[in-house]
Amino acid sequence: MNESAGHPISFGNHWLKTVLVSALVSLSIHLVCINVPRNPSEVICTYHLPSTAKRLLSCTTTSPVPQLPARRGNVFVVEDPIRLHHWQLDEDGDLSTDKRNKGETVPHSITYVPEKKKWTDSEARAALQAAARSRKHGDHKKAQVIIEHAMNLAPEHPDVLTEYGIFVETVRHDVVLAENMYRRALGYNPRRAKTLPLVEEIDNKMLQEIHRKHKYFLQIPRKNPALRRAMQESYFQYVYHTVALEGNTMSLVETRSVLETKMVVNGKSVIEHNEILGMDAALRYLNRSLVHVGKLTLNDILSIHRRVLGFVDPIAAGQLRTTQVFVGSFTPTGPENVASDMFQMLEWLNDEETLQIDPVELAALAHYKLVYIHPFVDGNGRTARLLMNLILMQAGFPPVIIPVEERLTYYKCLQEANQGDLRPFIRFIAKLTDNTLQSYINSASTCEAVECSRSISTPTIVT
Repeated sequence: MNESAGHPISFGNHWLKTVLVSALVSLSIHLVCINVPRNPSEVICTYHLPSTAKRLLSCTTTSPVPQLPARRGNVFVVEDPIRLHHWQLDEDGDLSTDKRNKGETVPHSITYVPEKKKWTDSEARAALQAAARSRKHGDHKKAQVIIEHAMNLAPEHPDVLTEYGIFVETVRHDVVLAENMYRRALGYNPRRAKTLPLVEEIDNKMLQEIHRKHKYFLQIPRKNPALRRAMQESYFQYVYHTVALEGNTMSLVETRSVLETKMVVNGKSVIEHNEILGMDAALRYLNRSLVHVGKLTLNDILSIHRRVLGFVDPIAAGQLRTTQVFVGSFTPTGPENVASDMFQMLEWLNDEETLQIDPVELAALAHYKLVYIHPFVDGNGRTARLLMNLILMQAGFPPVIIPVEERLTYYKCLQEANQGDLRPFIRFIAKLTDNTLQSYINSASTCEAVECSRSISTPTIVT
């Protein structure tokens, strides 16, 4: 009787121990997941865990990437003029003609530790407030001493540069030096809103006109036949002009023939053919994938470049450079700093304050920042122009074409930006954006009168 009565007690103790051990294991896993700062399941899944624990963590061979909402409400999608062909991208996003890229690791593990500042933001703000108070109270001598001390303390702080610019403009009446200070502040922090009043007024009027046209453009039905034809033609125009800027000698007709028929053009090099195919692949990737993504990552930039250069140089495609390059008289950042500079750029690009910048300005600044870093051995300009248009498309703008006829102006504005003045380049991109919108509006106005009157009323466009 005693033995038979002892069996259920022993079984109950064993069951209770099993429950307690399972609860402790689950609690431990939960605590570890909480304390892992980023992608905890990816980190834990690399360890040898029991199958039960892996099921709890939902460990899989490939972790799904969450799709973030687009940055802006209206997203522009390029009208695809031709269907997908065998040389195009497969479902995994790799180039079907370049299997060497498959399984390629992307440097997600690269970390960037910023250098310690010689000054703190609180010190800079305190000096700025003291200088501003002295200037406003008319104690210009004291204001000069304080602001010059702040300049010595933090010569690259955008607020210090701006306050010094205000001081020399209003007290010394040295507009040239003030302009230089504003320009430097804009270079160190492009989100700065302060510039010379006259310049700011001119730029604001230009941007207001662009957004007026943009608002009208968004009202045009996407089924408008004339607009669809213009979008399709713009696709060929974009591919032609962006490769022509890099020296490709294919004409627009030849470029269109390569994309539509996949036939070889006599007298043209294999590289020129592959440049066209690569640009087509990259533009499709933007149109089908990245335009709907919120925050951009280094992998996104590398994926764009992998398509741009994939048919020309599969080994260098999608890889950050490891050697020093030179662009005329300009020397980009050293190879040892490329990764950290790219992370800094992307951190800036995804910052909430940065996203408050006008999308036209932001697109131009992102373009310049990428070519300034020059992260790749080749294909930097094409990748930068795609990044610029990705930002515009996410904001509902059509892609902007930089005509090959504007090549000298384009590079001159970039050179001026390298010297510290980014505004000519921003104005150049703004002008092209305005021209692009006007072109689409003019094209849409050729539709049948009945259809146009049914959709929207045609405003008077000031050119």
